[in-house]
Amino acid sequence: MFISDYMTADPLTISADMLLPEARQLLIDHHFRHLPVVDNNNKLIGVISDRDLRSAYPSSILTDVEKKEAFIKVGSTSVDQIMSRKCSCLTTSSTLDDALMVFERDKVGALPVVTEDDEVIGIFSMRDLTAAYKKLFGAAEKGSKLIAILNDGHSDSLSRILSILEEHDIQCTRLINIGKVSGFDRIYLRVDNVKAGDVQKLLQDSGFTLLKP
Repeated sequence: MFISDYMTADPLTISADMLLPEARQLLIDHHFRHLPVVDNNNKLIGVISDRDLRSAYPSSILTDVEKKEAFIKVGSTSVDQIMSRKCSCLTTSSTLDDALMVFERDKVGALPVVTEDDEVIGIFSMRDLTAAYKKLFGAAEKGSKLIAILNDGHSDSLSRILSILEEHDIQCTRLINIGKVSGFDRIYLRVDNVKAGDVQKLLQDSGFTLLKP
């Protein structure tokens, strides 16, 4: 699955000369945590996050005089002074797996999506990734049930399960084989919740072992 199906297209972007209080207010108003910073051609030159801004603002341990001086300095500081210039990004051809690897590697919460010319066309967040995987595995589907099955080691386990379902006209929306979880392979099957009991009995009668969490 490609991240282009789940990213926020045409995201809000800001210029490098925007002052920090303005950038901070945008994050607050739109409930964002990251803003791509672009040049006059909408090409990515950096990213500023709420973490960057929190670090720029004065600490609570400062005296009132020190805080006042710090706020004056912050108020006249532009985004380009604190933004991250070496920021990872994704393209429309990036997959969910690509995004997951970058999130894990860079410990960031969102990634700009750019064209081959570095023009910003979207932004993809950890929340978007979670929503995408929920759809991929059917977790967001109402009225469905996930059934866990012990993989008996036979090469035709998946095809046998599908044959059983087809024979009894039961629709399966997800069928996933995951190897070596807790020491053995598991097969996960998602079916209509109404027919879940029938499916479980059919599988058990066919020699499959069902698993419980």
